[in-house]
Amino acid sequence: MIALLLVLSLQRTYHDVPLERVATTTWTHVRTCGVVSYVRRLADDDVHVTLIQGEAFVVLEIIPGLPLPSPRKGQRIDAWGIARIDRRHTTKLYPAGWPELHPLEGWSAVDRCGVTVRPRRWEPWR
Repeated sequence: MIALLLVLSLQRTYHDVPLERVATTTWTHVRTCGVVSYVRRLADDDVHVTLIQGEAFVVLEIIPGLPLPSPRKGQRIDAWGIARIDRRHTTKLYPAGWPELHPLEGWSAVDRCGVTVRPRRWEPWR
């Protein structure tokens, strides 16, 4: 079963979505980036990881059926998985439910997230 999930995840296309837009994306398979602010193993053996970028956050869920190493608090990571809204958990920022990647299908440490602001083009005539 795990091998099948790994093979399927290698064949998937993940859409790059800024972390602050995961809650409103229409894509189901997404890749996003942020800083790990929280890591905790729950009683059901899921590991919850909170990824933040500014005020926005996404909860990543590592499940026993698709085991992954847990990232460390403070680490900047790219994360990819299935985007969902958990309607059982609401916040002021996410009144309809917080965004999740559940299950988290993979992650990698990065030095920085993708460019979010384009550098100004050099224009010698200005």
